[in-house]
Parts: sequence; C-alpha cells; structure tokens
Amino acid sequence: MKRTIFYPLLSLALILMAGMTTVAHGQDFNGTWSGVIDVGQPLTIVFNIQQTCDGVNITWDSPDQGVFGLPATATISGNELNVDMPISPRATYKGILEGEALNGTFTQGGYGFTLNMSRTGKVQNNTRPQETAIESDTHKPYRNEDVTFTNDGITFSGTLSLPDKGSHFPAVVLVAGSGPLDRDEEVLGHKPFLLLADALSRNGFAVLRYDERGVGATVGGDPGAPSEPLATDAMAALRYLKTRPEVDATQVGFVGHSEGGLIAVMNAAKHPDEVAYIVSLAGPGVPGKELGMAQTQLGFKAAGLEFGEDLMKLNEDFYTIIATKKDSVTMCNKLANFFHEQEGNPALQFYLKGVTPEQYIKLYALPMVRCVFQYDPAENLKRVKCPMFAINGTLDSQVACENNLGTIKRLVPHATVKAYEGLNHFFQTCAEWKGSANYGAIHETMSPEVLQDIVNWLQSVVKH
Repeated sequence: MKRTIFYPLLSLALILMAGMTTVAHGQDFNGTWSGVIDVGQPLTIVFNIQQTCDGVNITWDSPDQGVFGLPATATISGNELNVDMPISPRATYKGILEGEALNGTFTQGGYGFTLNMSRTGKVQNNTRPQETAIESDTHKPYRNEDVTFTNDGITFSGTLSLPDKGSHFPAVVLVAGSGPLDRDEEVLGHKPFLLLADALSRNGFAVLRYDERGVGATVGGDPGAPSEPLATDAMAALRYLKTRPEVDATQVGFVGHSEGGLIAVMNAAKHPDEVAYIVSLAGPGVPGKELGMAQTQLGFKAAGLEFGEDLMKLNEDFYTIIATKKDSVTMCNKLANFFHEQEGNPALQFYLKGVTPEQYIKLYALPMVRCVFQYDPAENLKRVKCPMFAINGTLDSQVACENNLGTIKRLVPHATVKAYEGLNHFFQTCAEWKGSANYGAIHETMSPEVLQDIVNWLQSVVKH
C-alpha cells in the first residue's frame, strides 16, 4: 500500500500535498525525469516538470517509498535546475542539463547524494496504451458525470460513470491508496482507476471515483490524513451513490487498492448492512509491524542486497517499538533510546546509511505513518460478512503476496482470493523483482486478466 512504503531510508514523505510553482525558465526541462541515489540501497527520485508560458509546474515522487505528487518549487536558469522540496528536513536538488541527461546532487539533512537523472518521457499517450484506447473511444457505452458529495466539512469532487442501457445498476466506489491521489489514482502517468471504471461501466456497473482530501477539485481536507477519516470519506461516497435513482441501493460496494483495500475492509466490518461486497486489490491482511518488516526486506531484495540476521533483528526491534508504543511521546523516547543503545552496532550504520536517527523519529511520529504500522486488520477482517475478493501479485514488494493473502483467507474463510504470477503492486506485468521504481517504465497500467476477473467476480455476486 502506498502509504506503507516508508522504507527506513530518508524522511521523504513528511508532507503529502499537491503543489506547484511558477518561475522563469530557460532550456527544455519538460517531462518526467528519473534517477537513483545510493543510501545503502537504491532509492529512485522522480521529477515531473511542465514548462508553460507562465513558468514551471513541478511535483516529485519517491516511488520506492510509495509516495507521489509531492510539492516542490523550482528555478531554471539556462541549463541549471534548482529544486526545493519542503519536507522535514528540507531537501534540495541542483542539476545541470547536458543533452538528455540531468546531472547533479540531492541534499537532505546535511548529506549530499549524487543524483544523475534521465528523461523517461513526457508521458505521451502512446506510452500508456490502455488509457489511450479509452480516451480515444468516442462511442463508449456509458456516460461520465461530474459529481460532488460532502463529508467532515469537505466537498469531494468525483466522476460517476453510468451505463447507457438499463437501470438500477449495481455500483462500486473506487478507493485509492495513500498519498495525494486523484480520482484516477494517477501514478507516473498511469491511471488505474480510469481503467477500472471503464471495464466495470462497460459491464453494467455504476462507478464512482473521487479526488482525495486536498487533491484536484476536492475542496479542503488534509491529504496526509490517517486511514480512519479516509474511511468515513469512502462511506460518504457510498451513501451518495445510494441516493442516485440510477443505482440499486441494495447493491453498492467498494473496490479498494492498497490502503483503499484496508479501508474497504474497515467499512465492511463497521457497516455490514450498507456494504454489499468488497474487492481488495493488494490490501493488507497482516499487522502493521509484520507489514513494515516485510517491506524493508523486500526493498533489500528488489535492490539485490543481503538482509542478514543482524539486520533482521534490528528491523524487528525497530517495528516492535513502533507497533507497541501507542503514545507518540513514549514511542519517540523509546526510539531515541533504541538508536542510542545500537550506536556501536555495524548493522545499524548499514540500516541508517545517509539518515540520522532524528529523521527516523520525526517520520514515525507522524500520525498518518504511525497508525499504519500500529494497525492490525485481524478484527475487522473477522467481521467481514459480505462477499469479498482479495488479490495480490507475486512480485508485489509493498504488500507481500503470500502472507497477506493467506491471512485474509484464514480470517475471512468465505473470501475468494487469487495470486497473480509476475504482477507487481499495481498489477502490472513484470519480468523480475525491481521494487516500485519500475512502475513508470512499464507501459501496461493494469493486467487485462485482473480487470476481467474483477468484472467477472462482481457479476457473480450481484443479487438479481
């Protein structure tokens, strides 16, 4: 799940909000730029740059940590790019454009890292063929309508897709993963929710997808909110669907990706009379401690690095503190003691390369981060009574396939579960373990087999 990919490397995701800046510019920096810094294991940094007559729009991503659309400001002077990233501690980048290469230094917390970047593309339509096919289809058998609904004083903006033929449609709310994500759950030019909405609407379902808090056309709200308030947003979307005359109010459920799968389970458990069915796409089944430990190990694996017993013990001790100290002050004090006690441990230096203990503590003190690693989905999973479809890719480095699917099946015996060989966290076809850094390089947005299976399963459980 994207919010749970805070590998213990850099405090890169301390502010999750959309942002842009407009400034003067010189040479052509347009496009998506990607490069890797070495902090003990490779960590990919991506800049998304759009130059206009008014200036430069820029956001940045840390795909290995599962966070996207982070705010930045930039200045361009001739062939020099300077980027300022308002995270804590502040990060900067200074690079020189040399042909199609952008070579420079990423600096954070007093540490400088070489960051040489290449232009991976301007995200032309032909690099995302599935989106292109949908957007160029002028005879879709459904219509899209801009809609709004409210929750917690926030006005959410979304798109409701309604089939052209029929009435009283079964319906789903699409719930995105964590971070500042729009209604299409757009990541690195991919729009998985556009594909899901299209596939479902072509097959008789009404589909609502919406911009998250503080994103896109949604007015207000903190895009870094924890899962619990986000779950109330999703319920508000579901209840809005039930008011629509085109929708069968008895047949409305959730399709959630990553943290969205977690939210779908939370709502199905808490509101069993309102949620008709749920689909969990790479949603977690194991406790946050186990999830975090596995993510770190998978991150090392994707980078081709050894993760020995010394690192394993450090990893377990670290996440034990996170998971068991509910009070933020107590947790921070325990973490400070932990790092102090481990000062002479060579494994700690490998674990911390390029990062200070203080950076760790600030990151994990954030409510939105802490709640993920303190959350145990077991009780909510046990309370799921509606039909459930849970799926994972075997090359998912964010929500490990075997453990999470196995736990879901054990706790929800009536659930249908399926593992997809060779698919990653976004259900893209991969040749090998490469972690999340490879999402943007893959042209496929979502496996057609997965899309069809979701449609088939939902059609099988809808009550006629």
